[in-house]
Amino acid sequence: MTKRVERVDDRLRSIKKPQLELLNEIHVGDNDLLVIVAGFEDRSLGVLERLSSSGSSGFTAIVLKYKPFLKENKIQEMYKLCQKLKAEIIDLTYDRHNPAGAGESLIELINENKIKGRIFLDVSAMSRLLIVQSLVAIGKSVHRFSNVRVLYLEASEYPPTEKEVAAEIKKNENDTIYRTIFLSSGVYDVTIVPELSSVAMHGQPVRLIAFPSFNTDQLASLRGEMHPSYFSFIHGIPPLPENRWRTEKIKLLNHIGKILNREDKETSTLNYQETLDCLLEIYNDYGDIERIIIAPTGSKMQSVAVGIFRTFMNDVQVVYPTPRKFSSPQNYTRGVRNIYSLALDAFNI
Repeated sequence: MTKRVERVDDRLRSIKKPQLELLNEIHVGDNDLLVIVAGFEDRSLGVLERLSSSGSSGFTAIVLKYKPFLKENKIQEMYKLCQKLKAEIIDLTYDRHNPAGAGESLIELINENKIKGRIFLDVSAMSRLLIVQSLVAIGKSVHRFSNVRVLYLEASEYPPTEKEVAAEIKKNENDTIYRTIFLSSGVYDVTIVPELSSVAMHGQPVRLIAFPSFNTDQLASLRGEMHPSYFSFIHGIPPLPENRWRTEKIKLLNHIGKILNREDKETSTLNYQETLDCLLEIYNDYGDIERIIIAPTGSKMQSVAVGIFRTFMNDVQVVYPTPRKFSSPQNYTRGVRNIYSLALDAFNI
């Protein structure tokens, strides 16, 4: 009797997924590493501000700085908080327009500094592509996911408001494309980095897995560049009831109902497990007969799920429609509601 060889996706599907843990406080020890990003949202400083009240000090901090540089990015405030916490600061630049190898650069710094403790990866201010690059690089390194913690700060307010979106829809109701700049607009390039390329056979029909967003140019660019035959849209469901309206409005802005050969799925923007299980379901249904491409344009925690998934599924291509223009920083998230931790040790399979 022939025994069926267990596939990687079967193993990933069968493990008990770790829960996202709500934290009252954070403690980072002197043997630990904290990876933080100097963004312009309030939550980019949230972890450091909370460490100040938890007695943490003496850890190593890799501070990722974005290029192109925005004067609103909170780099100086980040340096001051790190110095107050007596953290060793290591700078690393992330070029949004040339991001290839960013994950490997992070691993090199981790190895050079001989980190012996835990690795904390604060994804709150990270580019979605950088989240995937970082997780894949760590998961494939000698460290794997042992002693790795994802930190995520949930914001207090998520612009735009329902009223602002309704006004934009009314203004563009006679157009075939909604041109909006709620958060970001345009696409600089559909970025394909070598480390997230696919080993899948070419010639197969392409299925695009995408997370529709308020930046309608992202989906339009993906359709134009990738020429997919089929679509799997994963629509984000916000955890707070007062934000649930966003899901249907994003569908409307992207004209999802007019796109043929699609399937529509919904997962929480916070509970990464739902997105990971959804990706595994899509892979199980189509992975043998179609070439799968994922664009992580959803929430930060949905992007964490993409990163975990892509760490193991080498035949899946990751692409990212890098925004061309960002709205004013005051139009982005404000405040911090909750902080969460996700221990990744269970994914050492």
